[in-house]
Amino acid sequence: KLTLISSLPSHTDSQGHKLCKYQGCWYYYNTLQGVLNFQSGFQPQATDIILASYPKSGTTWLKALTVTLPERSKNHPSSDVDHLLLYENPHGIVPALEIKVYHESSSPNLDKFSATPRLFSTHMRLHAMQENLRHFPCKIVYVCRNVKDTLISSWFFLPFAISIQMIHLYDLFK
Repeated sequence: KLTLISSLPSHTDSQGHKLCKYQGCWYYYNTLQGVLNFQSGFQPQATDIILASYPKSGTTWLKALTVTLPERSKNHPSSDVDHLLLYENPHGIVPALEIKVYHESSSPNLDKFSATPRLFSTHMRLHAMQENLRHFPCKIVYVCRNVKDTLISSWFFLPFAISIQMIHLYDLFK
């Protein structure tokens, strides 16, 4: 996999981090390793639910909604002081396939991440997941947001996520 990664077209972002182009998408090197591990090792179950979204397009609230729906008949969030979302960030409850689950291995222990149904999230494009999901009836929930809204969310999020001055932020969106 390292030889594949080193043979791909590459680019350096404004922060000096290396990106490489794989299957038409630009990935950071460590994220691409997770994508490759996912593609070679993921075996979906019929009950799996994969939440797919573009970054900054509603991933957090989609995860929160998906976590609460299966539990709604058991415990109401307003009356249950032990409700998971009161103590845990949705990103900690629903792990990202390419970032948390498959980052280090193509055969991680998936049982430790979620009960049945297993909930996962991803920012991978559909064509990066298609081979693994083609013959399996797992569910994919995709959230799409107006591109202008996503741009504004990214514009306000990036200065907090990475150390960048607003004057340099403009260059990222040219």
